[in-house]
Amino acid sequence: MFQPDYGLGVRVAWGVLWPILRGLGAVGFRYEIERRAPIPKGPFVVASNHTSHLDPPVVGVALGKPVRFLTLDELWGTNPILDSAFRVTKAVPLSRTRYPLSAMRTALVHLEAGGRIGVFPEGRRARAWGESLPKRGAAWLALRAGVPMLPVAISGANEAMPMDGGLAIHRAKIRVVVGRAIDSVRHCEADDPVGSLTEAWHQQMTEELEFLAAKAAR
Repeated sequence: MFQPDYGLGVRVAWGVLWPILRGLGAVGFRYEIERRAPIPKGPFVVASNHTSHLDPPVVGVALGKPVRFLTLDELWGTNPILDSAFRVTKAVPLSRTRYPLSAMRTALVHLEAGGRIGVFPEGRRARAWGESLPKRGAAWLALRAGVPMLPVAISGANEAMPMDGGLAIHRAKIRVVVGRAIDSVRHCEADDPVGSLTEAWHQQMTEELEFLAAKAAR
């Protein structure tokens, strides 16, 4: 049986450095993580909102598991630090201008081998939730592979690494809610299974982000 390919960097980070990284995050960014239910043990598609370049490591620390993320190919080559991070973590380049057949195939192979794939359905970093309609790729992958779709809501990462601030990092409170996994199989009988699963994810994300906003306002 094939084994999921996370790359040496991810295996080292999660096998050796993950406790250290989480401790540094708790001090530097004041992480606060809530989990609504146990994280699935097998393969799944994790789908999060996206406001900052910090979102992939934030999601990884919240899950405590290695994840391969789909990343827009236009980001590759823009910054040597990002390029190094993409290579080390085996990120999957995703085209915005043409059908991402190669990326989808790579992601499916990884899921079928028991791995986890990370997707940002908004497509790019957004300043506010609801700024853009979610794309359907994450739901398509979950349905095609027959795996759960796991919502993860993030608040505060855009303050720790603002969209207009390059890769500069600031001390900020980052709150994360790992939602309940959505069983993709239950949406297979819908008239539009991909649309139905995408809507279920969007609804849960909206509820969790509203929860985080209310918490931050206290």
